[in-house]
Amino acid sequence: MFRTKSSGVVSFNSELSTVKSETTANVQTTEIFYASNDTQTSRTRTIGIQTVNEEKANAQVDYDKLAVFLKRVTPGILEALDEAYGTNAFNDYDPNVKEASAISVKLLKKIKLPMGPDDQIKVSDLSWSTVGGILAVGLSHIYHGAWCDHLSTIQLYNFMTEDNFTYAPTKTLETTGCVTTLCYHPTEPSILAAGLSNWEVFVWNLRNSVRPMHVCTHSDSVSQVSWKPRSVNDVSLLLSSSRDGYILIHRLTANFMTAQLFKRFKIVKERNPVENARPRSATGTRERAAEAGLWITSFDFCPQFPSIFIVGTLCGGIYKCSLDSVTPIEGNASLIDPVIDEYERHGGGVTCIKCSPLRNLFVSSALDKEIRIYNLDEHVNHQIISVDDTIVGLAWMIGNRDVFAAYGAGSSVKFYNVRNGKPVTYAKLRMTRKQKISSLCVNSKRDILAIGSTRANIEIWKFPRHLF
Repeated sequence: MFRTKSSGVVSFNSELSTVKSETTANVQTTEIFYASNDTQTSRTRTIGIQTVNEEKANAQVDYDKLAVFLKRVTPGILEALDEAYGTNAFNDYDPNVKEASAISVKLLKKIKLPMGPDDQIKVSDLSWSTVGGILAVGLSHIYHGAWCDHLSTIQLYNFMTEDNFTYAPTKTLETTGCVTTLCYHPTEPSILAAGLSNWEVFVWNLRNSVRPMHVCTHSDSVSQVSWKPRSVNDVSLLLSSSRDGYILIHRLTANFMTAQLFKRFKIVKERNPVENARPRSATGTRERAAEAGLWITSFDFCPQFPSIFIVGTLCGGIYKCSLDSVTPIEGNASLIDPVIDEYERHGGGVTCIKCSPLRNLFVSSALDKEIRIYNLDEHVNHQIISVDDTIVGLAWMIGNRDVFAAYGAGSSVKFYNVRNGKPVTYAKLRMTRKQKISSLCVNSKRDILAIGSTRANIEIWKFPRHLF
């Protein structure tokens, strides 16, 4: 099947050709010819237009029918005006188009408040009315002893236009102590609340009288007053906090002429060191529950959740609180702990807290020279802004509501964007004569803000909303 066989070798010689075929060809584009033609309209025509003067006949008016018409439409117009009262729809409207592009940050007015030659008085707080036409200025002595026995005032200034701001107050409200905090009602332009150094809280109905209504008396200086954001058919609630560690809530009824205590809040965790060192009462827990806590320095409501507010304290504590809390303190049904959550603490006393009007955030400042940005639902802050001077106040700007102003021991106002924590460098504001800023308030209806100093001076600045 298989056999072995050998065959001879077959070979052939290879040849390489070194001659290559070549071809030469010329390529030329065809010649291009250019031509130009003139174009001219074939015919022109001019037409003149002249208006004709016509004499207008005197219109015949039936005043009886006009009166019937006005009587019929007036209630509807007044109802529409009431619904549009205080609206922000036309905040960006400026009929003077030519000057719009030239608008920049500028000083409108400087006001030197009248005071005695030896008095050391500062602007303790500022508040714009809800329609933005009246500025309330609270005055306070810089130095106090153990008790405030000064007589002070709240001065009201009218602001109609940029060129029509009164240098003298149109109305002066006398107080029995130095003013520490002011707050206009969010919807009623004639209602003003104030807290004093002598522990008292008052409310003025400026439409009826300059005599105030006494709301309550704390057991120490009042640190802040604020109105709860109102919903439809909701009663007005006024909150006041104090160095005594309590937050008192009052209902105001009968055209703001009657105040009734609604709730008493106390943060249990913020115990006064004196209270911790004292032995527990042998007669029961009710006496301990009534003892004061630690100084509540600032609080603010969350616009997205009207019953939620954030509280800051002297020792750096920050707490999420609720008006609907019903947790009694040590068996005392009249005293409630409002805390529902706690945030990372500051290294120093909290000076101001402001909740974002648009986002689920709030910002806080403290004596540790830090501004912190918190998410309402997270315990740890997600950004820290270190500053050179102690910040004593914060305020949200108009136009871009993500931008907030910070002011304090220096004479400059700093601006920051809450989304990234970075400073807004193209917006600069420094008080003239380098006076220290004690208060600042933004007019939400107009492109202006008011600044008060520790030398009893006020400056009104124009801040265009498109600046941010």
